[in-house]
Parts: sequence; C-alpha cells; structure tokens
Amino acid sequence: MKKGNHGGQRDSEQAIKGKSPSPSSSSTARPAGRTGASTSGATNPKKAVGSSSGIRASGKAIVPKEQGMMQKLERAAANNPIKKVDGMYVPEGYKMRVVKPAEKYDVVSFAKAMNDDFAPKLKELFDTETAAAIEAHKTGVYVGWRCPEFQHDCQRVFYTSRCFCDHVLSDHAQYHALSVKVPCKVPGCTCKAYQWIPNRPEDIGEFWLPKRPGFDAAAWRAKCRCKHTNNFHDPNRPMRCKMKGCSCGGFNSDFLCAACDRHWEDHQTFFDSEKSRREQGLPVGTNWLPFAEMPDLRNIALSGNETDDRQYLALKQFDAIPSNAITGNDQPVQFGNSRGGGGSGPASSKSGFRPVYD
Repeated sequence: MKKGNHGGQRDSEQAIKGKSPSPSSSSTARPAGRTGASTSGATNPKKAVGSSSGIRASGKAIVPKEQGMMQKLERAAANNPIKKVDGMYVPEGYKMRVVKPAEKYDVVSFAKAMNDDFAPKLKELFDTETAAAIEAHKTGVYVGWRCPEFQHDCQRVFYTSRCFCDHVLSDHAQYHALSVKVPCKVPGCTCKAYQWIPNRPEDIGEFWLPKRPGFDAAAWRAKCRCKHTNNFHDPNRPMRCKMKGCSCGGFNSDFLCAACDRHWEDHQTFFDSEKSRREQGLPVGTNWLPFAEMPDLRNIALSGNETDDRQYLALKQFDAIPSNAITGNDQPVQFGNSRGGGGSGPASSKSGFRPVYD
C-alpha cells in the first residue's frame, strides 16, 4: 500500500510539472482520454507536420547539403593559387606581418615592434608641432596652448592651426610676443581673440576615428556637450550655441586634452617671448621641440629617421648664440665697467680679458 501511494504521488508531481508519468506508474494515474485518443487513431497535428523522429526515420539530413560545393571550392582554389612560403601554405597575394619581439621592455620599443610604420606615423602626427617649434626657435615668438598653472605646453600652435572661430592663425591680426588678444581679420567674423581648438581627432586622443570608412578629416570639428560643434558657437565668451532651440549657455567640451586629460575650457592660448618663458620656467629653443628629452623620437619628429640628427644639430647652433649677443659692428663691446676693457675692478677681473698695448 505504501509503495502504491508513493507511485501515485510521483505521477501527480509529474503531471503538475507538465511531464508524462513514468511507465512504472499505475495505469489509473494516467490522464484520462490519452489512451482513447491513441486507440481511435487520432494524431497530433504538430506531429503530422513533421518531427525529429520522422526525419530520422526517413534518413534525410536536417540541413540539406548544397549541390556542387566541392566544385565551387575547386574553382576558387584554381583562381587563387596557394603557395608554400616559409613552411606555410598561403594564398596568392596574402601578406603576413611578422611581429618581432621588442628590444627593450618599454612603451616605445613595444610600439616599434607592433607597428611597421611607426616612424612615418609619428612624424605625420607631430609635423605641425615640429614646424611651430622651429618657427618659434627662429622668430622668438612662442605660441602655446596650456593650462595657466602648467610648466609645459599641451599644444604648439603654428600659423596653420585653426581657431575656435574656424579660421587659422594666419587669418588673424599680426601678433608678437606680448600679444594678449589677436582678433580675426576675416570679413564678417566677430572673433576678438585667437583661441586654439583641436583641429583633428588625434588632438583629443580619438586615434581610431580616422580609420573609419568614409571619414572626412577636413569636415571634423570639436564638439560641445550640447552635441553641436565649435563652429556653431559664438567665438567670443561665453561662447553660447547659435543653433535654434539649443539652450547651451557656453561651450563645454565633451572631450579631454590628449596631453593632460583636462577639458578645453581649462586651457588658454599664450603668446610668449623667450625671455618671458625663461622667467616662467618654460622650455625654449630646441628644448621646445617634440620629444626633446627623447633623442630617438625627437629625430623621428624632425626627419623621420631616428638615427638622423643633422637637423637637430643645425637647430642647436642657434641655442649657442645668446639672445642679447652683439650683432652689429657699430656697437661697442663692454668688458666689465671699463670703457676700453683694461680698467681695474671686480667687474673687469671677471671677464678674463687682459689687453696688451704696444
């Protein structure tokens, strides 16, 4: 009696869960009408359409094989012959890049090992900044973009660099080392002061964007958090958005500086002289070149070849000339406090010059 009760209870649990009772169960625990339906010859309409058991019984495959597949593969192999290269079978025209181990365990060595075009890409990336550094080295006017409290520039600005008003620096008024506000000269532009804005995705660290199919580098502009680009904002502070219906009260960058990870509005554009930069502890001369502290990368930025330092040595000659050096033949040279250079005193003794008169 106990065993029978357990069997009926198990069949009831299976019926509740939607399962068919086990064959060992009592016939009285089976759902009513199932036996009658099977004996009367009624069939399940879903089973009549087809089931896995019916397919297996007929011997047909679940996924029919395509006719002539081998012929297609043979034709493809004939059109694209396979060759054996270095012990590997590769199709005609297949290019394989060999990844060489890094010489040293540093970021630059790994970058060189993983990128065959490391040098030309680096030079292309810093061409504008290198040209700006060379121009500043010759003219003595340094244009940099940085946070006011920084001891380095996040960006070296060249005359081809674009302003927030969407015009380049050469389209603005003439500037010098003491310039504070350099207005735009383009007719119709209301820009009162040049303010550098990122000119390409690489300036904000989006190196992947130019690799997208159909990307137009000339049409790219920096975006505000209101989703409108800088050329749709007023070029003067607070730089409100000019798009109809936009409530943006001022340009707030939705990007960060690639050099310091701070927002655009935290930076300013500075026009400096060599003297003012020295007083502020900012680099000048060849020390303002990209990667000035890393000779290999510095040479790549200058010439594209890490072993070619001729251009750097040529620029270095300017550093040896003092900024207050006498450049005219009509200017007398003063040695200490004496007029002729032969006077006595602490000032004249420091010069080390001892003239001999006949």
